[in-house]
Amino acid sequence: MRIGIIGLINHDTIYMTGGRQIQDLGGILYNTTVMADLVGNGDRVYPISRIGADCYDDLRRILASRPGVDISGVALAKEGTSRNQIRYDETMEKVEQLTNRVGPITFEQIEPFLDLDALLVNFIVGDDITLETMEAIRAGASGLLYLDVHNLCLGIDAEGYRRRRAPEEWQRWIAMFDVVQMNEVEARLLAGAGAEAAASGGPGESGEPVRPSAAGGPGGPDGRDGLGGLGGPLEAEDDFIAFGRSITALGPAVCITTRGGLGPITVYREDGDNEAAACVVPSAPVREVVDTTGCGDAFAAGFVIEYLTSKDPDRATRLANRVASVNCTVAGLPKRGTFDDVRI
Repeated sequence: MRIGIIGLINHDTIYMTGGRQIQDLGGILYNTTVMADLVGNGDRVYPISRIGADCYDDLRRILASRPGVDISGVALAKEGTSRNQIRYDETMEKVEQLTNRVGPITFEQIEPFLDLDALLVNFIVGDDITLETMEAIRAGASGLLYLDVHNLCLGIDAEGYRRRRAPEEWQRWIAMFDVVQMNEVEARLLAGAGAEAAASGGPGESGEPVRPSAAGGPGGPDGRDGLGGLGGPLEAEDDFIAFGRSITALGPAVCITTRGGLGPITVYREDGDNEAAACVVPSAPVREVVDTTGCGDAFAAGFVIEYLTSKDPDRATRLANRVASVNCTVAGLPKRGTFDDVRI
């Protein structure tokens, strides 16, 4: 199998509770390094990204021990490398500040990879690609298209702090993918935007800064009536299932809400079914949560690998859940071989 991963590569500085500091490359390298452990002999993983010359040698060093990774899709960015500072508070909530903006990945850079078996689009910065580029990808791609909503739901304020908001025209983004993944906060943002659109006759958008003063809770609007008939916040399993069905009604065959420690809920359509089915998986036991950075990326890597192999959303969700549980026990980028024994 051949899989492309589209999104930016950050240089991350992670400030852990207790004063520990980690500096490493991140962004779609979390997808890439996890996927490199999961693929078989002869499979290939292609990160499609932009990075500055200041970090290119580090990128090559990190991936040198992973023969399944081909970096021919990584272009040098004259702006340098996207840099991100991540701080954890005492509740393990992340506060992120971007200190360098790198322009979007162009369609011309992506076009040579349109014949891959899957393209995973992961929004690391929020404007990693434009809507027009995604429309061109959708028109030309021959394989599975997978969206990790991620920072598509985060804007950036003047100081570089991430800002929660539902993106304009988010329904157009969603409709172009076969599989869509998001966490519970992102799901609530989109459900709330659907409610605002229903009430006003137009797209809804909100903006809550994600910065130190707001780090104590998930924030963002709750999911109200207007998207899939949701009555009140997304809290119970049935709420997330109803929300997932409203997302699959837009076009995707699969919608996954990861939900952190509560475990993922996957809603999926099958040929001939009148109503989308649902798979609810409890979170995998974790001895100690060290760093949640990259857990959603690890989940996506696991899901894509199993889904391409089995076409079974339930099996793919369960593998992805195990992969994410291992990832949260590691600080920073995982070392080679961390996920070798996760597949069963």
